[in-house]
Amino acid sequence: MNTFDRLTQQLNQLLAQDYLAFSITKNPVAQMLSQASFAQIAYIMQQYSIFPKELVGFTELARQKALVAEWDIVAQELKENIAEEMGKSTQGISHYTLLAEGLEQGLGVAVKNTTPSVATSKLLRTVQSIFEQPLPNVLGATYAIEATSIPELTLIVQLLDWLLEGAMPKDLEYFFSKHLNEWELEHEAGLRTSLAIYIQPEQFGEFAAGFRATIDAMEAWWQELAQEAISSGVVLSTAIAQ
Repeated sequence: MNTFDRLTQQLNQLLAQDYLAFSITKNPVAQMLSQASFAQIAYIMQQYSIFPKELVGFTELARQKALVAEWDIVAQELKENIAEEMGKSTQGISHYTLLAEGLEQGLGVAVKNTTPSVATSKLLRTVQSIFEQPLPNVLGATYAIEATSIPELTLIVQLLDWLLEGAMPKDLEYFFSKHLNEWELEHEAGLRTSLAIYIQPEQFGEFAAGFRATIDAMEAWWQELAQEAISSGVVLSTAIAQ
């Protein structure tokens, strides 16, 4: 195992051991399920959907920085990930559209035009600021987003099973099965392998800092989303845009 693989292994262990957001039992929203209302958890789904929509833009920022640094294999890997997110293997329908329309169909609430809450706006601002940092930090953040995707999607499936009482629409089932069993595994492995070609030991600290800053922001987001859902007397928008 090379030294970069050891670093990513350590960061993934940190993620599993020290953070509640990526645990299906300790996540603050999972913890409130026993006393939550449908509206509260559907509100979480509406807010969650915003992050995958914004991720393509963040990945494009990382790709551009990799190109400038002439880390061409990393830039190509990110380009392929973006193409997949935008619908390369799903008949031109973006993954965000598949998710949002599946949620609208399954839950009967509006998802596509959801306005970011205070917590979600804060997350997006924080991630944007990380992606304005030097390339190793940015790629640490990009890797964090890939590394957290499977535990986060596993949590989302659990929340949806609770909302839908197990009757998941076929399109949503396809979306989650492809992400959990194929796409996300390939993205994480491809990014890790391409990064190992370029990143030097003296850059490991910045890479780890970008990784940690991103998962810190996501940890805070899940805590704050749970608080928003509990405290704000959630009123759901059910007008689904055609």
